[in-house]
Amino acid sequence: MLVIIHGWSDDGRSFRPLARRLAKAPPEGVGADIAEVHLGDYVSLDDELRYADLVAALDRAWSDRDLPRKPRSVDAVVHSTGGLIIRDWMTQCFAPDTVPIRRLLMLAPANFGSPLAHTGRSLVGRALRGWRGTRLFETGTHILKGLELASPYAEQLAQRDSFGGARWYGPGAVLATVLCGNTGYDGISGIANRPGTDGTVRVASANLNALRIGVDFTGDPAASPSMSQSRPEHTVAFGILDGEDHSSIAGKNRGPRAPDSLTLMRRALRVTDAGYEDWCSELQAHNQSVTAAAEARGECHFHSFHNAVVRAVDDAGNAVSDYIVELYVNDDRSPRDRKRTRRIQEEGVVNVHAYGDDPSRRSLLIDTTVMRALMDGTDDRLYISVTASPDAGDGKVGYRSYSDVDTGHLVVDGTELRALFRAHGTSLITLTLKRHQAPSVFRFRGAR
Repeated sequence: MLVIIHGWSDDGRSFRPLARRLAKAPPEGVGADIAEVHLGDYVSLDDELRYADLVAALDRAWSDRDLPRKPRSVDAVVHSTGGLIIRDWMTQCFAPDTVPIRRLLMLAPANFGSPLAHTGRSLVGRALRGWRGTRLFETGTHILKGLELASPYAEQLAQRDSFGGARWYGPGAVLATVLCGNTGYDGISGIANRPGTDGTVRVASANLNALRIGVDFTGDPAASPSMSQSRPEHTVAFGILDGEDHSSIAGKNRGPRAPDSLTLMRRALRVTDAGYEDWCSELQAHNQSVTAAAEARGECHFHSFHNAVVRAVDDAGNAVSDYIVELYVNDDRSPRDRKRTRRIQEEGVVNVHAYGDDPSRRSLLIDTTVMRALMDGTDDRLYISVTASPDAGDGKVGYRSYSDVDTGHLVVDGTELRALFRAHGTSLITLTLKRHQAPSVFRFRGAR
């Protein structure tokens, strides 16, 4: 049985062409393994809706349709926002060994957000999308907040299914495959295109294989800050489909465009426990080939990027809202180093987006193609520091960022840099800063 779930501002009818193609007999489809196809249909443009509502409604609709709840009894294809919804549903309503999904094909999922989500609530979003909702001029405010870059919702989902200690994906669990295109929209829709996206979702933020990093700047600034890293226990198969955009990958506009796109989808829906690790390795080799060809085109859009989701807190766990992350080469010692630092600021960090409801949360889009070219020496080191406000020297409380005795800096070499800002991936980084209080904030005086 196959279940298909659409994304934001869409409906199940859009997936009928793809469903028909997948239901064909092999080799064109996987029809031998599909007895029934069910197209999910849900409301996404209502401003009152929350993800919890969609999860509850999905679970009820699943029962109403009498779909199987036996562990690993159903295959699913999800597109864009549908990836967040099914992950939320699985982790809220089931345990890893009871979830009914066996194979999960995620097409261009917004696992770590979309650069268009915060613009969707603008006047343009309401004018272009609003009349399709259940109420006039609504765009699904709460849904878009969860889709916004650096949203806490996306990180909470990752905490549950990637970093929560339970193994949700892999052999014996959900055999998940993420496929994402690397090409923007044509025509007037190209106004939405951003570097490293399929027109709507970043390749880097579709990839579910994230890295969690903690950097503690609260110690002696003369010493290097301490850094911790954690990875999920599982690897999720991830592939880049050259030439596909956010619509064509879902079978819209006569897509998929490339012959091997549908082949990879079929294989994702037929992968077995025994063959899953080889499938992950095969897609990794496929991505290397696609990346080399894409970067050779010389267009910034086809560079490789990393989505660094940064959150800054103080040593009491409170959010630090006003800060910048500084990247510079070899402590800016030589004129060449200073020029490279300038290029990193101008070309290496392509975009910084502060989450609307909490500016302590930021998404930094790092152009790893540019970073590799700039950090080309074996002795090169990238320095990473943080400047935050208020400054402790100007008032009663704050952070020591502007003086010689400041927060200190993290130093990484080229190998560590590539691991930290992995191409086509996401890192969830927490920066902890020490908040200082002047002696005059609280003091005791003698009784006489």
